[in-house]
Amino acid sequence: MDIKPKHIFNAVSQEMGLICPEYSTIRSQIIRNINKQFPPNIKSFDDIPIESEYYKTKRNENFMIFKNTDLIIFQSPFQAYLFSNYHKNIFADGTFYAAPKFSYQLFITRTYVGEFNMLYTTSISILKNKKQSTYETLFKEIKKNANKFRSNTLITTINFHCDFEQEHLTNNASESYNSYLNNIFPNKPLFYKLIYILKEEEKLSYNDYQRRTKGNWKKKQKIFSATDEIKILIENYKNKRYYN
Repeated sequence: MDIKPKHIFNAVSQEMGLICPEYSTIRSQIIRNINKQFPPNIKSFDDIPIESEYYKTKRNENFMIFKNTDLIIFQSPFQAYLFSNYHKNIFADGTFYAAPKFSYQLFITRTYVGEFNMLYTTSISILKNKKQSTYETLFKEIKKNANKFRSNTLITTINFHCDFEQEHLTNNASESYNSYLNNIFPNKPLFYKLIYILKEEEKLSYNDYQRRTKGNWKKKQKIFSATDEIKILIENYKNKRYYN
């Protein structure tokens, strides 16, 4: 399923030639046709199903790891692996614009893999509200799931970065990804369409990581201190070399 309207238009317009209308005049119609390919939209948080074929990654692995009345968390085994093995510094941020209408926020965590000088998304959650208990449950469940993929000791301490005020950098590690999602969804996304996009992005990250490690997740890591990693991260942001 190709849900990028411009891709569809380019494919059709090449066949139609000069008789093809302008993209701007048919964009809305293309989007409506795309949306019809998804199940009926979710109207409230209570309507989110416990089970769905959309909760499987492209590799047929579980993507949804937790759901209650206030929260649903998506984290593939690959993302849990990254979270558990590169948890020294986790960058977290939320976006309201790419969250479905029935929800309060889309909350994203990312981790910095020093050996590749890359950022990878490690979880995406849809929150119903901004209660402290909701965020506490979110972090507890992510941490619990990630511990399943920890090869030695359990995760006990995680450094969450949500603001770089001293560097005049407001958590751009996650904001860059948030902006990317906001550009994909100029309007509040349909629930299943959002999940589809998140799985596509997870697949791209998985393939990128596998390519860099040549299929070996346990490749020896290059050691950076926490200070060095953050300095490199900030410098890369200035140079606009973030991975999206």
